[in-house]
Amino acid sequence: MKTILPIQNPVPVIIIALISTIAMSVPGNAQVRSVTQLPYPNKANSIAWIANIPYLSGAGPQQQLDLYLPTNQKNMPLIVYVHGGGYGYGDKMGDSLNPNELQLLWDGYAMASINYRLTPAAIWPAQIEDCKAAIRWLKANARQYGYDPNRIGVLGESAGGQLVAMLGTTSGSKKFDVGQNLDTSSDVTCAVDLFGPSDFTAPEMSADGGALALLGGTIQDNLDLARSASPIYYVHPDEPPLLVIHGTADHLVPFLQSERLVDAMEKAGAPFYFHAVVGAGHNPYFGLNFNASRTNFEGTGGGIGLFEDQMVEPLIFGFFRHYLLEGRKNPFTGVGLNRPSVRPGTEIGR
Repeated sequence: MKTILPIQNPVPVIIIALISTIAMSVPGNAQVRSVTQLPYPNKANSIAWIANIPYLSGAGPQQQLDLYLPTNQKNMPLIVYVHGGGYGYGDKMGDSLNPNELQLLWDGYAMASINYRLTPAAIWPAQIEDCKAAIRWLKANARQYGYDPNRIGVLGESAGGQLVAMLGTTSGSKKFDVGQNLDTSSDVTCAVDLFGPSDFTAPEMSADGGALALLGGTIQDNLDLARSASPIYYVHPDEPPLLVIHGTADHLVPFLQSERLVDAMEKAGAPFYFHAVVGAGHNPYFGLNFNASRTNFEGTGGGIGLFEDQMVEPLIFGFFRHYLLEGRKNPFTGVGLNRPSVRPGTEIGR
């Protein structure tokens, strides 16, 4: 059954002819939630929100995605958001649309937010297999929904950051491609990893609860699986550009995890950009559940305001604009990129 519901955002709902067209084209158990007029003139003057689309046949809620489509555009790039939550919780849809996501829609992107199987019911590699299945489904169905399958960026925080780093570092490989749409590539154009773990074999991850649940036991007893889940072991020079952002005071995923990743990428000659948010902790703020993220994570290091003060949002928008909207191949030179002298070397990108 398809229902029309308002997006929980202080903007008026408008009914236009397009809604019936979309409603007829979505899978039977998906829902057209709303078409919403945004609060000021911009490229995307209305948005279609299509919820709970299964990306695998017979999929349950943990293998579904939501689409947010500017209704007055075609062939726009797509940004795919992968939620965090320590691999054991989290969802593609929070209680409201985050203003950061709205800004991306305003700027002329389509967006998808995906679910994946969670622990403890599913251990690695179920999570990356689902993410890759979602990317393949999104590419295979791009013409139907009007976005460009050749311009797909991914964005994730914490556990989601590790998963988008895996999507980037395993691009060009069929590893973890299982399920359906296997004739379609799961490669992405670029990726943004916000404070995701990169090396589960490292000493600082040995007592991490999310890692233990992901592996189904201790790292020592599951070393091969820990390596399999670590983006650092897949780094190669031909992977898509990766922007890594991490707070230096993160108490959940140590800052050292991102340093390990960018060091490996630098050695491999892979295209990377690194931004350290000095004094910031583990502060998800890009997820769809914006207010809950602020409330739940204020105590995990420096405040969320440091991400805002240190221009993280414009940096991410500029990165996506460079590689997706403008389709550039030359290096990105974002204002605010920095690599502190915590470790030797000052190079911030390659």
